[in-house]
Amino acid sequence: MTARVIALALLVSLVGRTVLAQEWTVFNMDNSPIPSTTVKALVADGDGGLWVGTDWGLCHFDGVAAWTVHQEDNSPLAENDIRCLALDHDGRLWIGTESMGLQVKDGDTWTSYLPTNSPLPEYDIRDLFIAHDNAVWICTAGGLVRFDGADWIIYDDTPQSHDGAILNTANTNAVAVREDGAILMGSFNGGLHFIQGSSVDVLTSFEDNFFDNTAVDVAFHPSTGERWVATPAAGLLRQQGPLVGGLWTQWYGGVGFPTNATTSMSIDGDGDVWVGSHIAGVIKVRADGTYQQFTQENSGLPDNTVRSVLATDDGALWAGTFTGGLARYMAAAGVQEKERPTSFAYPNPARDRLTVSCPTGCLNMEWSVFQAHGAMVNSGRSKHENLHLDVSGYPSGMYLVELRRADSVERIRVFVAR
Repeated sequence: MTARVIALALLVSLVGRTVLAQEWTVFNMDNSPIPSTTVKALVADGDGGLWVGTDWGLCHFDGVAAWTVHQEDNSPLAENDIRCLALDHDGRLWIGTESMGLQVKDGDTWTSYLPTNSPLPEYDIRDLFIAHDNAVWICTAGGLVRFDGADWIIYDDTPQSHDGAILNTANTNAVAVREDGAILMGSFNGGLHFIQGSSVDVLTSFEDNFFDNTAVDVAFHPSTGERWVATPAAGLLRQQGPLVGGLWTQWYGGVGFPTNATTSMSIDGDGDVWVGSHIAGVIKVRADGTYQQFTQENSGLPDNTVRSVLATDDGALWAGTFTGGLARYMAAAGVQEKERPTSFAYPNPARDRLTVSCPTGCLNMEWSVFQAHGAMVNSGRSKHENLHLDVSGYPSGMYLVELRRADSVERIRVFVAR
């Protein structure tokens, strides 16, 4: 199986852009009962509240003021170190721990599933997903598991794998299941899996020149059906078109994206994808491919390493950080967030000529073109409303077109393809 790839060709960075009104609320051990500032898992409770998994206990926050903390010493919680959470259609909370298996909390009743009392293959639970039929899907180091409350189904890398669908590895990391039963599964160093019935298609860097053999989060977009994949070393990926053989787009450092090390994803009601990262904060990726970055330096985010993100129905974005606790972000009431209209370049990639269109016109604007490593290729002052550049002599690759105004500098990343 070969991946069809298109690099994201237009990412815009603005200096001196319009300041956005933001409202951030941070919950940490100084101002709330949260037992740790390392927040690893988040899930909405369906009533405006939130379940929060930390490395030192499970919390419920009602969204206003009330907190409940469950730990090993005050509840049936099997382990304080929570890795993942999911809420099923009946309101039951599924809890994945780092080393003590799976639990389900149904009101005041707690049930534990371990390799010693169930077919669960391993004690470490990597990811949980509730499918349309209310079955819970479980990622472990020993296989992908489906459990509907009565029957267990296990996919792994042996001939005993369910329905003969043999995985490239049993070391599973992240899962999403479409309504028609198609499964998107990310593994640890074993490639990205597409499972449809007994058919398994795998993309790896070894055989398919795929971006990353490990995925930390995967999702089917609820409105477009696109497949989104967060990776620890190759940035953010989107697949459009057919499930097998579709076209991939990559957001990564090579095209100006803030990070290659993504950690988590959540898709909001507008269809935008919120991405947690290692040391680059939270990034909001819009449907048109542009993005907005939130960091400690430009927002109220308390830590630039974000372990989990959750977009909720009320328009909030929750971020669970590595050392800064839990943060909630909403746009300021009555203020619509807008960025200054940006210039764009076309065709992109270009072969011979490149045109840059500016929202207020490019006449008399100073410009420069830089290679990816920083060397200036050309510069000048625009004599027309649109900037026309001859790139026929440029080698194939990525370039940066810099536009200088009196109050700002705009940079557009473009590609030349031969």
